[in-house]
Amino acid sequence: PNVLLSKEQILQKLWDGDGNYVDSNTLTVYIRRLRIKIEDNPSEPQMLLNVRRMGYKWNIIC
Repeated sequence: PNVLLSKEQILQKLWDGDGNYVDSNTLTVYIRRLRIKIEDNPSEPQMLLNVRRMGYKWNIIC
């Protein structure tokens, strides 16, 4: 929670069995799908935040 992860850091964890990276566009699609499932309004996310030019951050809402 509240840790900023770059797209590269996330992609490093998403290797397939052959050592190929998951495409950056695929990551964007999965982030969108997660937001649809967890956010009240996925177009204005409050939990899974995009930090411009830096990556993604899981925000804890109190």
